[in-house]
Formats: sequence, structure tokens, C-alpha cells
Amino acid sequence: MKSLTILDYKIPVSLGAMALTLAMIIGEYINGGVVTHHLLADDNLPGISNWWGLVTIPLLTWAVIALIKKRQDNATSHTDSNGILYRFFGALAFGIIMSILWGFRLEEIMQYLILLPVVIAFFRPVYLPECLLGFVYGMLYTFGGILPILIGLVLTVLCFIAYKVIRGGILFLISKI
Repeated sequence: MKSLTILDYKIPVSLGAMALTLAMIIGEYINGGVVTHHLLADDNLPGISNWWGLVTIPLLTWAVIALIKKRQDNATSHTDSNGILYRFFGALAFGIIMSILWGFRLEEIMQYLILLPVVIAFFRPVYLPECLLGFVYGMLYTFGGILPILIGLVLTVLCFIAYKVIRGGILFLISKI
């Protein structure tokens, strides 16, 4: 008999993510209104309301769970579920740290720390979907449901290039020596 995991419950987990986002938005609404985040923190640029998180966060959660499940189903050997959790919680911690730095107006540290996943990507595969989800959840309270996804997607692409292309190229060249 196959044991069920959280990956077998895409819809309930996605609805849980929606409930978490809704609780955050209701808290904002009660305390003065739902926050609108402006691109590049410039009021002259278009704003993105946190209301969009009610759509984007459950969709991202569902998509990430589906991608992880597909990766596990296609794996020739048993996929390490502990590795998935470690990557998720590591990215969650990173997102929380970035949010704290932003909250304390330490942007000068953030501009360098945001590149840490790209450096780590030379050694570990941090381009995986669970990393994106953890990062977005970590930044959700501070930045809403859109900006963390955009930032996370850019970081994910950079990490993929660092891990697969640059690291792969270097390892290929070393193997030919």
C-alpha cells in the first residue's frame, strides 16, 4: 500500500495557502487597508495590490506541488523527501531574512545578500520549485503575493544558469582534462 504524502493533496494545501493569504489580507484591511506595493518602491510606478495574492499564492502552491510530484514520479530512484523539506525551509528562512532586512531599512545589505542563492547554486540545486515556494512564503507578509514571485522567478532562472550551465560547463571541462 502506497503511503500518502502532502504531495497527494494539492487542492487542500493550495486552499490552505489561500486561507493563510486571506488571513494576512484581512489583517491588513482591518489595520488601515490592504497594502499596494509599487515597483522599485517608487510611487510613480504602477502599484500591485496584495489582493492579487489570493490568486497567485494558491496557484503557485498548486504548481509547485504538481512539479515536485512529477519530478518524484519520473525519478529512477527514490527522491529524497528530506531534501525537498530542507530546500523549502532553507528558502523560507532566506525569504524571512530578506523581509526582516527590508523592514529594518537595511537595503545596503539586501543588495548583496539577494545574490547568495546564485552563489549557493554553484554547489547545490537551488533552482528547484520548492525553493521558489519557500522564498515566496518567506517574503509574503512583507511584499505581498506578486513581487516575491517575480523576484523568485528571476533568482530561479539565475540559479538554474549557475547550476546547469556554468557549473555543468566547468565540470565538463574538468572531466576532459
